Amino acid sequence: MSNAQLNSPDWYAQMARVVDAIGTPGFVEALFAALNQLAACQAITVFLYPRKGLPSALFAKDDEGPWLPEGNVQKYLEGYYLLCPFYRACMDGVPAGCYRLSDVAPDHFKRSEYYTSFYQHAHLEDELNYLVPLDAQLTIAVALGSTRRLGSRQVAELKCVAAWVVAVVRRHWGQLDAEALGGRFESALGRQINAALNNFGSSLLTERECHIAQYLLRGHSTRSLAERLGISEDTVKTHRKNLYAKLDIATQAELFSLFIASLAQAQEGLSKDPLESYLRRR
Repeated sequence: MSNAQLNSPDWYAQMARVVDAIGTPGFVEALFAALNQLAACQAITVFLYPRKGLPSALFAKDDEGPWLPEGNVQKYLEGYYLLCPFYRACMDGVPAGCYRLSDVAPDHFKRSEYYTSFYQHAHLEDELNYLVPLDAQLTIAVALGSTRRLGSRQVAELKCVAAWVVAVVRRHWGQLDAEALGGRFESALGRQINAALNNFGSSLLTERECHIAQYLLRGHSTRSLAERLGISEDTVKTHRKNLYAKLDIATQAELFSLFIASLAQAQEGLSKDPLESYLRRR
């Protein structure tokens, strides 16, 4: 579909169907059908990201691949979301809009343990998210996944309609609040899981080493870390060597495994550094 066809009667009819579906169970299906006119995507998932608490999947659909609610989505919600570039972008307060994975992912994303241990198993070649803050505490992410690399024109068209998507999503889910979420918004478990990433290693590492560990987990390279923290690459390497020695590990893969293992302890009720108790019990 060309930009000219965005102004065609067929596209306006699709937009009308989405507007008519606002407030009904068929809203996401109608939105997906409309967006598929611009770029064929095989999967759509709608996530709710509270700033405090557990994320949840409001909708998940995939008729052709492994990205299923009982599969990768469930694993994602069990803890992998903490390292997701889209989730981190929401927590960093990016403006509402349409973002391609390459827009928000770290420079060495495909070398990250998040990618190798989780993301690549979804078999997605491309992904875009419409990130829609409902207020300062809640964000909706409408994730479109494709098993093929999208063309530049397709991406441009999906981004072209971002303002409309944001508007209809806010109209459909705009009434969500802590009460509507049945207590998940301020759940103790949610606070513990989010604190696990922020506190990971704090009982053993310096504050700078903790920051570097978190960025390494997200897939940032030495160069990217140096730029973000305003230090030299040699200094980054020194901090990395020191934190690896303190944690008795040698690779980024071992760092990731240690983080996931400590998350299991955090879910048992820990409120401080989950690593401290994990290492004591190991």
